[in-house]
Amino acid sequence: MKYPKSLEIEIPAACDRIALCGGPYSNFGAVAAFLETTATMDYRFCLGDVGGFGPFPNRTLEQLRQKQIICLQGNYDQAIGDGERDCGCGYTDPRDQEFAQISYDYTYAKTAPHHRQWLQTLPQLIWLRWRDRRFLLCHGSPDVVNEFVWESDTADQWIVDCLANAAVDGIFATHTGIPWLRTVANGFWCNVGVLGRPAHEGRRHVYFAQLEFPAWAAAPVPQILPLPYDPLPVVAAMAAEGLPGEFQQALLTGVWTTCAAILPVAESQVRSRLPVSLPA
Repeated sequence: MKYPKSLEIEIPAACDRIALCGGPYSNFGAVAAFLETTATMDYRFCLGDVGGFGPFPNRTLEQLRQKQIICLQGNYDQAIGDGERDCGCGYTDPRDQEFAQISYDYTYAKTAPHHRQWLQTLPQLIWLRWRDRRFLLCHGSPDVVNEFVWESDTADQWIVDCLANAAVDGIFATHTGIPWLRTVANGFWCNVGVLGRPAHEGRRHVYFAQLEFPAWAAAPVPQILPLPYDPLPVVAAMAAEGLPGEFQQALLTGVWTTCAAILPVAESQVRSRLPVSLPA
């Protein structure tokens, strides 16, 4: 799945920081928390996969569109927009595929035609120019929309080469669903995590990222930030819509109950992803 279209955006020199989220997955509670937490920021981005996993996909689409969040097209958005038969997520385990299909069929059936048309229009790459720096926003990797780029098996040199090939100072992605950040000689790679479900930590919060670059700063500073929210209304809506109990348990326990066979050994461990301390 290659990228056919892109968008270039100039961030005003006076802007100090921007916010980036990934994978809303129809989690309207976490999306509301993201929108409230980042309300003072003029530039907010979503790195794709608006639907899937959660209930009422139109609600999340309307949340993002009403607040004019700048969105790129993830594999899920492309599939829903184009009327594909599955999400194109890249899962290989039969159980993972089964649950992914349940989620996809529900999301496709419940997404309004005008939202499907909007999803078709989204760019699959967004290039940011911010004063003397450039950044790339993608869903999976700069080359493949559904590529899984895991922290544990990604070499520094691969990141160096990605940055050099794209001629950017930083790359933001989301597809794996687990946040991580690494700085190399010529920039950084930042997986912003997802809003749609917790990061397999045994805690309910989710994650987003921000990039701080005040006018006086010598260099931009990426950060991954935890985002507390109340999952109970979303879980109740999942139950009312007949979505699997496994989906509900993931939000309540903070542990991946589906689509987890793809995880490498290091990521499969239920552990903190960042040096933060939050209540469950």
